[in-house]
Amino acid sequence: MKIATVLLAAIGLLAGATAGAAALEATITGTTDYDFRGVSQTADDPAIQGDVNVSGESGWYAGLWASNVDFDNCCDEDYELDWYAGFTAGETLEWDAGIVYYSYPSADDSLNYSEVYLGATYYGADDKWDIGIMQWYSWEWFGYDDYGYYSEINASYQLPWWGIGVTGHYGYTWGDGPDDNTDDSGLEEYADWSVGLTKSIWHLDLDLRYVDTDLDGDLEVTSGAGTNDDRFIFSVSTTFPWE
Repeated sequence: MKIATVLLAAIGLLAGATAGAAALEATITGTTDYDFRGVSQTADDPAIQGDVNVSGESGWYAGLWASNVDFDNCCDEDYELDWYAGFTAGETLEWDAGIVYYSYPSADDSLNYSEVYLGATYYGADDKWDIGIMQWYSWEWFGYDDYGYYSEINASYQLPWWGIGVTGHYGYTWGDGPDDNTDDSGLEEYADWSVGLTKSIWHLDLDLRYVDTDLDGDLEVTSGAGTNDDRFIFSVSTTFPWE
């Protein structure tokens, strides 16, 4: 119900927006699993997600992202709200820097934490392909009193048939946060990766990807809360206003 309220409010704001220097967008997503860096945030169950984003011609942007979550009732959490703001510059080579605040309003404040990020993406001829890197840093990794880093590389290529795209991702979580809190978090320094296919039909964006991590042994979770084993994830999203 709380997620639905956020989404309805976003659509209402969008409908009332007037043309000006700032652009307002809202995206709604349905997915078979909320995956965050290779780890399920919904106990391997579906999620409904929404994003409201306002951006300016100079490159600044800010927004609010929401999703249901399920950590197996460890912290009385049932939804997540992420506040973010940043700045982009460039075209063929685009730079992006910003900050995200992850919050769980129905749970204890100890789960909340912030991350800053800096990255760059290079767009190939006719935007048929791109490749980008991003570095994330948190001084309170997943709410713990330790720092953590996340380094990632992402790429996509538009195939010449049927409007299908191919995506790839590789990320690595590292730092004192994952090193010193393994017993509590169930994580350590680890890698995650994915490969996928994308397709746009009408106003819908379809995404099917295969996700996995190198977590194994006692840290490998094959089902339920914190699933980090290999799996397929399918998502459908649409962004307003429709063009």
